[in-house]
Amino acid sequence: MVFLFLFLFLLVPSVSIALPLKSAELFVTSLKKGNFCSSDFKELFKTDLKEPALLLYLDSCSDLKGVLEPENLYGKLELASLLSKEGKGKEARELYLKVFSLTNDLDEDVLAANRGSVSYLFKPEVLRRKVWLAAKNGNTDTALFYLSYLREDPYYTYLLAYTLLKEGKRAPARALFSVSIPDERYFFLMLLSPDLAEKFDFYRKLMGSSAGAPFKRAATVYILDRLFNSDLGLFRRALPYARSFSDIYTYYLARYYALTGNCKGLSSLGGKSETAKALYSVCSGKRWRSSKLDFYTLLLSPPEKFSFSKRRVFSRLKLKDRGLSYLYRHGFCSVISFIERPSPQNALAQYLCSNYKEGIKLAAPFKGELHKYPYLLPVLYPKPSVFGDDLISLAIARQESLFDGRALSRSGAIGLMQIMPRTGRHIARKLKVKGFKVHHLYRPEVNYRFGSYYIHSLINQFRLFPLAAAAYNCGPSRVERILRRYGDAKTPEELILFTDVYLPFQETRDYVKRTYVNLYYYSNLYGKGTEWRIFSHR
Repeated sequence: MVFLFLFLFLLVPSVSIALPLKSAELFVTSLKKGNFCSSDFKELFKTDLKEPALLLYLDSCSDLKGVLEPENLYGKLELASLLSKEGKGKEARELYLKVFSLTNDLDEDVLAANRGSVSYLFKPEVLRRKVWLAAKNGNTDTALFYLSYLREDPYYTYLLAYTLLKEGKRAPARALFSVSIPDERYFFLMLLSPDLAEKFDFYRKLMGSSAGAPFKRAATVYILDRLFNSDLGLFRRALPYARSFSDIYTYYLARYYALTGNCKGLSSLGGKSETAKALYSVCSGKRWRSSKLDFYTLLLSPPEKFSFSKRRVFSRLKLKDRGLSYLYRHGFCSVISFIERPSPQNALAQYLCSNYKEGIKLAAPFKGELHKYPYLLPVLYPKPSVFGDDLISLAIARQESLFDGRALSRSGAIGLMQIMPRTGRHIARKLKVKGFKVHHLYRPEVNYRFGSYYIHSLINQFRLFPLAAAAYNCGPSRVERILRRYGDAKTPEELILFTDVYLPFQETRDYVKRTYVNLYYYSNLYGKGTEWRIFSHR
């Protein structure tokens, strides 16, 4: 009987587990009274309130019996400190090492807590990771500091080259990569080489080396994109190396067949790739059939009507999870933000708390169950108030940042609509904004105003939303060159060819498809339901 109960319990999906009202009430009561050290409070460690409960407990209590390790790095640091005070040095060092290895943000705290005994932290494998993290995030001084402890390490030259590359010093970086040891150097030498034939040679060496699969996969997409648009002869020579990544191989072979008008070849690939299937439909003129609501369906077989009524969607934006509802009604959105378990109700709670990015991420696993959870549609496609009724900018901002106003990309793009500093200064002049500073782009209202101006000016220039979206992502001059070379996209079929065959970057091709799908949902949820229909005869 016990076995049967356990079996049935395991069959119950985790999304059905709710936050008990009793747990939420206990947390709030303890917070008001400042009482976090009771055995009752420890019971919260077994619930979705584990993380905030642990942080409060570790900050206030000394009894560590039965205390779990927090996921939060600050919590790990606090627990390590308490373990150290209890004389549990080994356990404390394990946690300090974990924190030190995972981030550079808490280095001062970790080093201060280990004064006079930091040698266990400065292991070569740990320092390599810290150099990589610092250089990747643009913290050159930090990277060089840790590199100074790796002068005799075999990875020293490679990591110094990477640090210089991230600092924008391409020539010295290339020179150092060329004399470094790890096989991953071929990836960077390929990127840095100005010559296509040489790029291909470094790519071949990388694919025949012991370098990691992520490097080989990224290199394959990069080299096939470059050669497809510059040298089809070399492209044909490079393509066989992509066979180890079947999805990439099929995708680029389909692009090649479409470019050369090989409908028979596309037909042979139709069952392996939606792109190949769509390109075959374009090439042959055969009717598009698909159960997916994606870029291709919206263009080739647009749905007659939206599958959900607005009334059904928006009438259900109420929390049924009693614990989450209690926290939300009492204004504890900061506590809700700690709850990370994916579930429809948690996603809705994050949305109601204006934690749009987290709401989208937590709702994403349930996108295939929208008929069961229709209230997840506005969670997946939220409408922050700063955007008003600007559906175009909403479609762009969702893809750019998931509505994270503090977002900063590796290339330096800022805020909700990921505006580059140079673009921001240009728009400020156009809008005659006096006293503009780049950091103003972190203000949601400024970022939206600038991004909205830019995307709408691109729509005025290119007419169709997908063309404007491509220009927003890769620059209007590239889109202009493509249109001059291949002609305007006047039909859905021509737009698919523009997107999948002529656009030079995988990132931009994906961007166009996703933002157009975004526009479809925003149009149906908040607009007239027609704004996404960019071809009137469809």
